[in-house]
Amino acid sequence: MVTRVGGLASGMDIDSIVEKLMSAEKAPLNKLQQNKTVYEWTRDAYRNINTKLKTFDTYLFDNFALSSNFVKKAPTITGTHSDKLTITPASNASGTLNIQGVKQLATAATTGAVSVSQTTHRNAIGTDKLLDIGFTAQTINFKVDDVDKSIIIDANTTVDSFITDLKSNGLDASSYNSSTGQFAIGAKTAKVKVSDEASAEYLRGLGFSANYNADALKVGENLAKKSTTFAELGITLPSSFDYEIDGVSKSIDLSTLNETSTIDNLLTEINKTGTDISASFDEKTGKFSFVGKDRKVLQVSDASSSLLSQLGVFQTVSGQSVAFNEVPDETPSTPTGSTILKHIGMLNDGKFKLNTIQADGKMKETIIEFKATDSIDTLIKKINSSSAGVTALFSNGQMSISANSTGMNKDGATSEIQLLTTFNKTVDGVTTTETDSSGLALFNKLGFSVPASSTETTFNLATTRGTNAEYMVNGLEMSNQSNSFNISGYSIKLNGTFNHNGTSYDTSVPGVTVTSTNDIDGMMEKIKEFVKTYNGLITDLNDSLKEPKYRDYKPLTQEQKEEMSEDEIKLWEEKAKSGMLRNDSILRDGMSDLRLNFSSSVGTLNDKTIDALAEIGITTSKSYNDGGTLVIDETKLRAALEKDSEQVAKLFTQTGSKDATETDPATGLTKKVDSRGLVQRLRDTIDSFELNIEKKAGRTTMTDHQYSIGKRMLDIDERIERLQDRLVSIEERYWRQFTAMEEAINKANSQSSLFTQGY
Repeated sequence: MVTRVGGLASGMDIDSIVEKLMSAEKAPLNKLQQNKTVYEWTRDAYRNINTKLKTFDTYLFDNFALSSNFVKKAPTITGTHSDKLTITPASNASGTLNIQGVKQLATAATTGAVSVSQTTHRNAIGTDKLLDIGFTAQTINFKVDDVDKSIIIDANTTVDSFITDLKSNGLDASSYNSSTGQFAIGAKTAKVKVSDEASAEYLRGLGFSANYNADALKVGENLAKKSTTFAELGITLPSSFDYEIDGVSKSIDLSTLNETSTIDNLLTEINKTGTDISASFDEKTGKFSFVGKDRKVLQVSDASSSLLSQLGVFQTVSGQSVAFNEVPDETPSTPTGSTILKHIGMLNDGKFKLNTIQADGKMKETIIEFKATDSIDTLIKKINSSSAGVTALFSNGQMSISANSTGMNKDGATSEIQLLTTFNKTVDGVTTTETDSSGLALFNKLGFSVPASSTETTFNLATTRGTNAEYMVNGLEMSNQSNSFNISGYSIKLNGTFNHNGTSYDTSVPGVTVTSTNDIDGMMEKIKEFVKTYNGLITDLNDSLKEPKYRDYKPLTQEQKEEMSEDEIKLWEEKAKSGMLRNDSILRDGMSDLRLNFSSSVGTLNDKTIDALAEIGITTSKSYNDGGTLVIDETKLRAALEKDSEQVAKLFTQTGSKDATETDPATGLTKKVDSRGLVQRLRDTIDSFELNIEKKAGRTTMTDHQYSIGKRMLDIDERIERLQDRLVSIEERYWRQFTAMEEAINKANSQSSLFTQGY
């Protein structure tokens, strides 16, 4: 780093002088940066052309690549019963159809409406006695802020009196939710401990969380450390630590520990041999923690509880109880969507399997699991969101299930909605079949005509089986699984029955006749739209080729931009960006290739009088300034469409080969022809056009190494980097020179002052 000395001695503005010198030195750098900007603008202009080409290519594919997108049919439908049918001809529709009658429509299998069982159970309410809903007589002992408290549950204790007792004994956050049937026990601010293991076990049995928490363990005024000995704590260790984990008794040998052992020694022994529990000690808080691994329930024996008590560890209670909602309902009521399955008598979880018809006419088995705590609405949602292919409904205490697909299943089964009770079970690679009747019990409670249990494994739920549509077309009796089908390119939907007396078709009554012709007006509009879209592309390309170039407008440097307003910068750059692709060879060649596609005929077509665009009235503009846009002779185009609209369509949509062959009927000689329709030719040309642009300007997913402009920009970046390093050296050289000058002047001034003082 050069030491910079300003013009204190010389009185010169060295900073300004160096800045001006460096401005001249930066001229080559500015030139390189401007060149890079021009390359970036050129790249973006090319990519903008490619975007327009891709848009036109997509338009061709969506509207012409498939004959069905181009050729539209206009149907003629006659008959007094035409309102019983909806008929739409596709592009390949042909011939005349006479739908002489419809015997029956396709219908879906359905269970019909069944009445769900009345409620048999309910949630406990405030006046219910605890002993009647699952509690047993017990005294629960707590410590609330270290004050002993007891809650007595006896034969007279009700839900309301239990909550009142809890609150009056300091457990003021306790409550009962009658909508869920759950109790909550806790205190808002007080510290609650369970005084004994019997009380903790009782609360666990009711579903509460009875955990082990800790107070800080201290030695004098200081928090204990892992290195603290039990002699310092005044604790005598028992010979073992006894506990139960998920009801299984365990014991950890502590006989190797004594009064000189530390807290860390105890943790090591417990964690080494207690594979189901984990013990830890936090030196920052001085607190122990004992928990069952994998959320297993830990219960410590009375003897071990004494040790935990000395370590500051105690039991506390929190959370909610199990739901007490199995109280017999003395006054059954009609269930609603929010009624849970328990309340209609389904006290256990389970699963069922539905076997239902699918759209392909085959049967499919789907397993659905349910919980006793699911509401009826939840069950309905599970059925409908499964892949069973049915729709279940529930309203006003009634339920129904209908197949989503109409018709009869292909194997001829008598029902299309079946309840199955067999399930495959695989253990150690061996698959066996097991029977689970929980689904049978559920559907019995839901009101369906099935037993609550049975040794049978298949039960029919549908009271009305699905039927196929039956109809007569051109004298042939037909059937179909669905009411919608296709015949000879006609899409037909049956809306009602007609001309059938229940025994036979009445062919003396006219049916519904449909014929179709090509929609000439629609095809005219499609071709006119094509010409308009193509001309728009050609106009855009021509504008790019002819756009004026303002050579006096170079890309602005950063210094120049700082001296201009935003509007001035915008106007300047509009001029500077103009003409990036003026007279560009890639664009010229690409446009020439596009025009060539219209000049030759399409090979292998039958009618040689309609095998080129000029023959149907589409030609290239004779004006040079139009740049090759198309013009239409609408009279000639309509005449060609009326003569043979199918061949006009092939002129556009035929797929073929550039090197196809055909035999000249006049000479019998085989010659090479281009059998590609106009759309395929244009799309092939666009692919080549886009590829040439990508080689020059790349695409957004490419790196700069993969296209020619990018390589040039990388080269400029390297030159810019070298020049910037050189400019740093030049600036340092200027400063060294001016600093040396300043030091020399300063030295001369000092010597002059000495001479002056000598006289």
